[in-house]
Amino acid sequence: ELKIGSGMHRIYNAQMDITTEDWVDTCEWMAEEYEEDWPGLEIPVDKENADIIYTVNAREPKHYPEDLAEAAILFHLAGENWTVPSKGWEETSLAMFAGDWGACKIQVESVYAAMDRLKPKRMVVTECGHAYRATVLEGPYWAGLKSGKTPVESFHYVEWVAEALRTGKLKIDPAKRIKEPVTYQDSCNYVRNAGLGDCAREIMSYIAEDFREMRPCKEHNFCCGGGGGLNGIGLYRQARNIGLKVKRDQILATGAKLVVAPCHNCWDAIRDLEEVYKIGIRWSFLKPLLLSMVEVPEHLKPKDE
Repeated sequence: ELKIGSGMHRIYNAQMDITTEDWVDTCEWMAEEYEEDWPGLEIPVDKENADIIYTVNAREPKHYPEDLAEAAILFHLAGENWTVPSKGWEETSLAMFAGDWGACKIQVESVYAAMDRLKPKRMVVTECGHAYRATVLEGPYWAGLKSGKTPVESFHYVEWVAEALRTGKLKIDPAKRIKEPVTYQDSCNYVRNAGLGDCAREIMSYIAEDFREMRPCKEHNFCCGGGGGLNGIGLYRQARNIGLKVKRDQILATGAKLVVAPCHNCWDAIRDLEEVYKIGIRWSFLKPLLLSMVEVPEHLKPKDE
């Protein structure tokens, strides 16, 4: 199964069979779908010299296109000058899990080529841990960049959200903050490997009134149970279910019923955990939570008919 995904990277520069036309069509579709509710909403494709180039996990256009729309709405509300590339938009690397270093190089160089072509000031990676690791931490070495850095400065989505809240680009309605007990799943790849645990806590301080830490947490947290490519290998599902007991017990100990999981593998694993153990929890990416509580400036609200 990992070999199939790795082969997709070689053919499509994505872990799934999504062509450039499919991707651009999805961007146009999502902008049209939401523009009535959000006046002026755009998903700019191949805009040069933008402040942000936004890159995603292929599962979003394939299975969760609304995630792309939510990102666009939040960039819109924050007043960001941003774009997505028509080619080089995919951050993930199943090739990394498969140990196919040739495909890793092909994949990451497609993203770096988009940076060189469009010349953005920085890149923001969607809510995905292994995508960040593959393209930002490991990628420069696969591409032979001696600096060990991406061609432009690169950020995980939690870094952008923390910055937007800190600077007031996004403002939270205090009445709409999360009232119930809530906990946060630290991704192995952008927290343990990249040290972004404090960004996550900064975000939670803005959006949650009763935040409860798992123990251990941050760089010492246990894996969600789906990392390392295990989410994509059906053969290991039963073994994974046993491993999920560790995460189940961590969550139960917090008393929280909502788990914020800004990583695709973590999100999937916690969904699977609830499916198997039925402990009565919900799980969410950051984007829908933010949209449920962010203040909308008057000029960006839809006009009454």
